Amino acid sequence: MTNYTIIGIDLAKTKFHFAAMNNEHKIVLKKAITRKDFFEQISTLFPKQQTFAMEACGGCHHVAQKLRELGHNVILLKPKDVKPYAKSRQKNDLNDAIAICKASLDPEIMHVQPKTKKQQEIAYLHKARQNTIQQRIQRSNSIMTSLQEFGYITKCGKSRFASDCKDFVNDALENGFISIVIYNQMLIDCREISQLIAREKDIEQDIIANNKSSNDAQLLVTIPGIGPINASILSNKSVEIYETARDFASSLGLVPKQSTTGGVIRLGSITKQGDRYARTMLIQGARSIVMRTSRSNVPNDKIYHFIQRLKESGKGFNVICVAVANKLARIAYACIKGGVEYNA
Repeated sequence: MTNYTIIGIDLAKTKFHFAAMNNEHKIVLKKAITRKDFFEQISTLFPKQQTFAMEACGGCHHVAQKLRELGHNVILLKPKDVKPYAKSRQKNDLNDAIAICKASLDPEIMHVQPKTKKQQEIAYLHKARQNTIQQRIQRSNSIMTSLQEFGYITKCGKSRFASDCKDFVNDALENGFISIVIYNQMLIDCREISQLIAREKDIEQDIIANNKSSNDAQLLVTIPGIGPINASILSNKSVEIYETARDFASSLGLVPKQSTTGGVIRLGSITKQGDRYARTMLIQGARSIVMRTSRSNVPNDKIYHFIQRLKESGKGFNVICVAVANKLARIAYACIKGGVEYNA
């Protein structure tokens, strides 16, 4: 039999387990096969067009790309949506594949959009940039606190210390706070910090260069609070799978948790679901324009009017920043869907 309603695959590093369902929603095929054999024999195993379902994980996008090249349909599901369908079964790979089959037939579950090679490349640039920033912060904090232990106190901010750390270490040696042994070791850390700063700048240049070839990114940079980094992040999202701007903002975790019972509505903190990095960068962008409202010559823009109304209502700074980030996500959705620049 080669016609199946759905084929669920439980992915692993070296071996795939898959289960196939027929039109009566019964499992008619269970099989385990190595990754190499799967790609070599897929045309033999499934000569006709099929629909494959998988959990969204690190290796799913490559598999989805391969299957699409062969003319098959692919469904990606969030692992948390698959888990309820595996409750009544023992935990093993084949049962996980069966649970994926069942979850994929649920019409209320939203699917994850498979990434293209280009989207994977841009996502890696942001991952590399984030890792570089974290390493730079960790190393500069280590030197700053170590100098403090020796009695040398720096009064500058962390960003300035990272760029001028070698000068501070030299000054600490000249004033007798550290020995030559400690000085030599700190110089090694200073060189590594300089290399990290240079790499961070190189990655940002690569991101900006990618933005020039993206129409969506060019539209997004016209929005206040969204610079090249945020434009790259949001333009790399598959906004077409969301019906409304509210759904897109919700997918980033920028809406309050709801706990409603007996007709009483209770709203809490934001859900923090979805892409944490995108949400964090959007909130950082929102902070920049919220802080700008405290200065003179505030632009005559609806976003700034919205911020002013929130301030007058007594909302806290962080609450306002999250609200503005939500609005920025909605505006970004409208600009991408409509193919238009932001109109103040």
